[in-house]
Amino acid sequence: MILVTGGSGFIGSYVVSLLHKCGYEVRNIDAKIPKEGARGSFVKGSILDKKAISRAMKGCSAVLHLAAQVDVQASIKNPSHDFKTNALGTLLLLEEARKNHVEKFIYASSAAVYGMPSSLPISESHSTSPISPYGISKLTGEKYTVLYSSLYSMDTTALRLFNVYGEGQNPKSPYSGVITKFSSRIGNGLPPVIFGDGRQTRDFVHVSDVANAFFLALKSKRGNGSVVNIGTGKETTLNELANVMIELSGKKLRPIYKEAREGDIKRSVADISKAGKLLGFKPKVSLREGLSSLMP
Repeated sequence: MILVTGGSGFIGSYVVSLLHKCGYEVRNIDAKIPKEGARGSFVKGSILDKKAISRAMKGCSAVLHLAAQVDVQASIKNPSHDFKTNALGTLLLLEEARKNHVEKFIYASSAAVYGMPSSLPISESHSTSPISPYGISKLTGEKYTVLYSSLYSMDTTALRLFNVYGEGQNPKSPYSGVITKFSSRIGNGLPPVIFGDGRQTRDFVHVSDVANAFFLALKSKRGNGSVVNIGTGKETTLNELANVMIELSGKKLRPIYKEAREGDIKRSVADISKAGKLLGFKPKVSLREGLSSLMP
């Protein structure tokens, strides 16, 4: 039995679906009820609820931990809640996993742990200097995950996810990616809004590739105690992104430019060579292919 925390969420639901397709028994623990038709057993509860965690963990051989508070702005407004969910919640899960002799623990970390990049592409050896409470809490959870590998001989891996996108991401969510926001506006006949000059870059990775990364980490015997970037290794400007999405829509629109947002990271792209070596990870969905499925 594989336990997926946050299995009702955007990425988590893809992970649950892939595991089922590959023949695994899956249990999902989430505060939110999964979508109709979701397979596997479900435990409704928070990762801060020790009783719910204990109930969900019984009989599980591995944990894929995706449940988190993922709103950067919310973390700034309420860093205490953010820390409890992301850092303390991860520690509680690790402890319950240790008590239940869970063999494997895969943690969803974030590129937010790097902060402002000083060099590109960003490798796992790059310094970690988060610029938000969210980044700090994810880094703390990551460090606990790695520590449990050396301290308690638990097989753990932390996956640092870059800009994940795909079908099912809520455009109304305050933390949804720029792709989802662009798609929503273009679908309504409105031009995409770009803050700054549009030359900012991101590494956009499709959610199905991210789900596969979790699957590969689950099977791999080489990732123990490691942190691994998950992206595409390809840098895309927001101008390029907007133009491709408008082209795919077939609509005659031009981006609107607004004042740059303070603290916005100028460039970001992952070095994914380690993911290839340790996990056999290779992204399969091109940006154009992934975007075409999102456009109305």
